Amino acid sequence: MAAGMVGALTVCGPTAQAAPTVHTAQISRVAGTPWSATVGFSGRITAVKNDSLVLATANGNVTFDLTQGPYRSGSVQTGLNAYVAAYEQNGTWVATAIFTYP
Repeated sequence: MAAGMVGALTVCGPTAQAAPTVHTAQISRVAGTPWSATVGFSGRITAVKNDSLVLATANGNVTFDLTQGPYRSGSVQTGLNAYVAAYEQNGTWVATAIFTYP
């Protein structure tokens, strides 16, 4: 599973900084999520609300639903770089895990 997630980090698209590889093991431990349909996004957090997060990626802004209580590693705040694992549900990206890094 870890090898697949490392590939997902590479396929996400170009970013100024890659997500730290130490998070790959943490991602694989998040229980109860549909990992086969999960996509990874890297970028900078531009907005955080109670129920959503906006991530500026190399391909534009992506908004994530946070109502399912995603796993969080690090402080989730505007201006930080982040890797977000999410799945698509009815046209909405639902975050399953958020990892922030400098």
